[in-house]
Amino acid sequence: MQLIQFFRIQFNSIMGLISNTVWLLSAEFIAKISRIFTIIVLAAQLSPTSYGTAMLALAFHDVFALLLRAGVGSQLINCKQHQLERFAKNGLFIQWAICITIAIGQWTSADFLSSLYDNEQIIVLLQIMAITYIFYPWVSVKISLLKRENKIRWFSIRNGLCVIIENVTIAIAALLGADILSIAIGKVTFSIFWLILFSFSPVKSYGVDFKFSVIYLMLQTSGKIFNTEFLRGIRIHADTFIAGKLLTPELFGFYSFAKNAGVGLSQSIGQVYINALYPYLCKLQREGLLLAQQKLIFGISLLIGGLFVIQALIAPIYVPILFDEKWISVVPIITILCLVALPNLFMDIICCFQRAREQYHNETITRLVCLLISFSALLIISPSEPMEFAVVIFLSSLFCLFCIYLISVSKPITYNLSNLLDRRKSHEN
Repeated sequence: MQLIQFFRIQFNSIMGLISNTVWLLSAEFIAKISRIFTIIVLAAQLSPTSYGTAMLALAFHDVFALLLRAGVGSQLINCKQHQLERFAKNGLFIQWAICITIAIGQWTSADFLSSLYDNEQIIVLLQIMAITYIFYPWVSVKISLLKRENKIRWFSIRNGLCVIIENVTIAIAALLGADILSIAIGKVTFSIFWLILFSFSPVKSYGVDFKFSVIYLMLQTSGKIFNTEFLRGIRIHADTFIAGKLLTPELFGFYSFAKNAGVGLSQSIGQVYINALYPYLCKLQREGLLLAQQKLIFGISLLIGGLFVIQALIAPIYVPILFDEKWISVVPIITILCLVALPNLFMDIICCFQRAREQYHNETITRLVCLLISFSALLIISPSEPMEFAVVIFLSSLFCLFCIYLISVSKPITYNLSNLLDRRKSHEN
């Protein structure tokens, strides 16, 4: 009877993760169709140079947006029940301060960033997209509480709808001749609907408060989480920033398209899975069941990773059918970049486990090792062709995963050797 009860608990527990993942993936699948439509329209309407400019501006925007994930949301999802009200009230104050800071920072730095790449078109894109940060704090706490309470179905439907609206807006704007401005128009439209749809979330509203002791405590943890998010974000966009300097504008446009049509699509699926996984891991951690479910979670993750392999295999089929003839030459690059998402997924899962256990120092080390490997590979090899960039990124990602494995294996050995040496010293004394 105890064995049956054990398997029943295991089954019910893992069904929570599967349910969350299915809802998020279903919404993402529908949104993905609209994104493919958008990529097709942009590929037809934009030149390779304009496409590269739009993707570079988006990369800068994403790096600034990393501050939005500076830890308030993660803390609300993972905190103890008695901390929730204090964290929610003071977390809202922190989110407002962060969002205003990012908006000002992105707006004022647009000139400098455009001068780095000798591309004035970046300025207007970054300044328009800076406006979107003002919409976020109104509903940020509510979204974190939805995830904490595992109301993933409610979240995924509305999030998917916002993504569809953004993609359709970008496509329509591009068809009407907005060129690269269509990207910024889509981002603003997304933010407006995000605010409207999540303003009526079925979670408790706590209001806003300012208590220095609570804010100081939250900022300490936020700083640790921001370190990991910043390192992850820089690594994801490192190839874009370096390619923008090393490649000609046209070649950079081809590489940007390949990345968007390859790893961009795969990575969004991976991010959906991580968004479902983290609240689930936090729940297991609070219940003391995290270690028992670890192998099962990695097994399910392999199935998600299989989707990336399938995309890589069918890339030579769907690219010639869907996209303009000028992009056909990048099919091999898309295939390789689809596979990059696989090691990246397992790196994110490992860090997800570390964050759920509040091992922020270990997560920072993991992210730092991956960033140093990726940056070193790109800077040492200095690829001059899009295909070379894709190969370097893929091999460096595999090497990152191998190094993380070596670190995880060496830790118990180092710990045991340290204990053994300490015992010998104590006996000698």
